[in-house]
Formats: sequence, C-alpha cells, structure tokens
Amino acid sequence: MRRTQWSLLMVLLAAPAFGQITGTYLLTSTNAVSPSSATTTIGVWATWTDPGFPGFKFPFLFLSGDYDLTAGEGVFSNPVNVLQGPGSSTGVIAGNVISGAANGQFHLPPLFVGSLDNPILLATYDWTTTNFTPRTVSLDTSNTTSFMILEWVVPNPGPWNLFPGGFSPGSGVINVVPAPAAWILVSLPFVAAARRRRS
Repeated sequence: MRRTQWSLLMVLLAAPAFGQITGTYLLTSTNAVSPSSATTTIGVWATWTDPGFPGFKFPFLFLSGDYDLTAGEGVFSNPVNVLQGPGSSTGVIAGNVISGAANGQFHLPPLFVGSLDNPILLATYDWTTTNFTPRTVSLDTSNTTSFMILEWVVPNPGPWNLFPGGFSPGSGVINVVPAPAAWILVSLPFVAAARRRRS
C-alpha cells in the first residue's frame, strides 16, 4: 500500500474513534496537611481515554492544554513546569487561584518524539494553610479552552481539541488533619470512660 493511501486509511479509521475520546485533568496531593506538615504538593496531570477498535488501539499522546487551578482556600506557591514545551506557563498565582497555566510537548518524529505517558504530569504547585481544623479542601480546574491530543503515527492525524465536547473539568481534594497530639488529647476522655466501665 502506498504511503498516501496508508495515511488516508489511518485518518478514516481514526475519525470514528475520535468521538469516543474523553480527557480531563487529575489533581493529586502528596500528603495530608497538618501542623507538623503544613505544605502539600499538588500535581496537575492530563489523562484521556485511548479508544480503538476490537483488537487494536490507537496510541495517542497529550500535545497541549490550558487551565486555571483553584483551591477552596489556602495559598499556592513554588510553581514548577514539568512538561515544558512551547507556550508552557505555570500561570499567575493569586492566593488560592492560579490563572493562565498551560503545558505542552514537542512531537515531530523522528527528530522529536513526545511521551506517551497517560496520565502525564504537567506541573506541580505547593499549597499551604494556617488553619488545621480537620476538613477537605476542594481543588478544580476551570477556564479550560484547549485539551489537545495527537495520534502517534507518521504523518500525525490531528491535533484534536477535546474541549468542550470530550473534556471534563478536573477535581481533587486536600485533606487537612489535626496534629497527632491533638488526637491524643481528644481521645483521652473516651479512653478514661472505657476504663471506668470495665472496672
């Protein structure tokens, strides 16, 4: 089969699969926050479904995307771009909101080959608080206008923007817990009461 015929076949095969692709951002926290560990690192990951026909899967990679990252409270700091392709930015931090973050990678085979990691880590941010009341703090991405994926073939069909139809905003939580000593003080009356019942 000639190269042009093969390319056309790949585009035709990929077209019906495109409607099945969905993407989102995963938001992770490295640790629970407490008085002894007042900072956690938030990871922003891109992930997507990898559709295909029975017995065959099309490999796709993350090309680029943008987002705002919002925490229900607290303060962000120390932004780090992990994926540093053209146009990447950690955004502008204003307390618990990060605006205008974007990440991408090169994929121009055979000279530049992008990562097929799925999920793929885009950026990290530290988050901290001075309020250690036990609770969960919400994380979400908003104001996304692009979530681009590319098929791993030469020449590459795409890129395709999954936003808005195939994109779901990302969400996550940060767990805030009291200091271990506080738990001990809270539990002492219950331990004493249990001992009294036994005697």
